[in-house]
Amino acid sequence: MKKFLVASDLSVRSDRALERAIRLARQHEAALTVLHVIDDDLPAPLVARLRESAAETLGEVLKAQDAPENAEVRIEAGDAVVTISETAEAVGADLVILGIHRPRAFWDMLSGTTMERIVRALRCPVLLVSEPVTGPYRSVLCGIDLSPASETAARTAAALAPEADYHSYHAVHVPYRGLIAREARERQIAPFLHEAEDELAAWLKQADLPEALGTPEILTESVETAFETMRKKTDCDLFAIGAHGRTPLSPTLLGRFTQDHIRQPVCDTLVVRG
Repeated sequence: MKKFLVASDLSVRSDRALERAIRLARQHEAALTVLHVIDDDLPAPLVARLRESAAETLGEVLKAQDAPENAEVRIEAGDAVVTISETAEAVGADLVILGIHRPRAFWDMLSGTTMERIVRALRCPVLLVSEPVTGPYRSVLCGIDLSPASETAARTAAALAPEADYHSYHAVHVPYRGLIAREARERQIAPFLHEAEDELAAWLKQADLPEALGTPEILTESVETAFETMRKKTDCDLFAIGAHGRTPLSPTLLGRFTQDHIRQPVCDTLVVRG
């Protein structure tokens, strides 16, 4: 990874993303582009003043945080999603880094969050930063669902945080698990577990995964419960997840779990398209 793009709206929410981007750029000796997007519906004189103010502010921040000398500031006017996507293509970004999104309940219900729209629009991985930056990532959790997207997410995470400890899991759906009597649970779940073990073993033989990942832990829980179980167990500060549509006819859709996690992240999240 040699080219990073971070989008900043000059808010507290994006401060953490900018700090993480600077740290990653130094760590990987990568080129860093800092993008600020101004609403192009504003009057031209105001856009000009905002452009000048944003450039000055971001320049001061980069200097204060000892950003790489090759860091570039871009101030553009336009739609945030379109501009971020076009800029990522223009600079050849290997990774786009974003701060947490401020919820807008009604609009989000209609069109999805800005973060979701950006992930759908981008071809490269997206790092969503929600937590304070205290150092390099130390514990990375990878969700494995046997898809090309989750395989790519694991490889991307390993490239991004090579010094971290890695953990992974595979959630297995057991129909009506909550209705199974406790004394019969192990016997009833066993066939699903064995089938999952066989499928995972076959997938691992052909998957190109980083050695540090190890063998994913199989959990007979919902994807949501399995994530919470592993998050608490590993104390992860980065979660890597694949984003993929449910059908080939819907390549721009995100899986439901990925979509929900983007809306309400509980730790920094790396989202990678398959």
